[in-house]
Amino acid sequence: MNRLVFLFLFPVMLFAQSEEIREDSFPEMEVVADPAQAEAETTEGEYESAPYKAPPLEPLALREVKSDKWDEATGGLDYSKDVPKPPKERKKRDPKEPSPSFDWTGFTQGLGSFLQVLAVIFALAIISYGIYWMMQAPRNRRVSRDGTEITLANLDEYIHETDLDRFLREALAASNWPLAVRLYFLQTIKQLSEKEAIVWSKEKTNRDYLREMRGHRLGTQFRDATRQYERVWYGNQSLSAEEFARVEPEFKALLGEIG
Repeated sequence: MNRLVFLFLFPVMLFAQSEEIREDSFPEMEVVADPAQAEAETTEGEYESAPYKAPPLEPLALREVKSDKWDEATGGLDYSKDVPKPPKERKKRDPKEPSPSFDWTGFTQGLGSFLQVLAVIFALAIISYGIYWMMQAPRNRRVSRDGTEITLANLDEYIHETDLDRFLREALAASNWPLAVRLYFLQTIKQLSEKEAIVWSKEKTNRDYLREMRGHRLGTQFRDATRQYERVWYGNQSLSAEEFARVEPEFKALLGEIG
């Protein structure tokens, strides 16, 4: 029985031993399908292990170009003229050479600057004088359209261009009763003219206005006010405060009726 088992296992043992000898005799090799891939992997491994070194450059070979070939290639262009010219040095004046008689350029520049400064000073002077004149002028000063200053002397010529109420307040504050009566009468003339009851003109007299007021509903009241005004202003009669207190309501009533 043992012999039969030995005879059966003997060939198997011989075959295993031969395979082991075969594996020991040949080293293990990696099979690579593409040789170029193997070379690339080998090179990559070398790059990882050592720094990259550029291959040495070969010196450029100089080749001589003949002048006729160069002229033919460039078409006769001359680049030598494109070089900028060096700046010219300023010639130093010879001490023995006489100096110029007069510098007109510097003179004109200086004169222009002086005239500009002079113009600015002149403008500032005019502005300052205007401001000073306005500050010194009376605040209640009135000027007509023709440039004439309106005063008490010519008030009847510019009754439509001035504030009669202001003059009246000043006359009452100064207790100048005759002047106050005159101003009341001028206010009456002004309002009648604005209501077109009369045609005002500085050449007309009180008689002219009385004729124009004939037949008007306020003709009688205007005639009484005119007489009061002429008696006080042209009669050179003194007017007391009590007398003015009796006259003033008549003028106020007439002005109220005119509206």
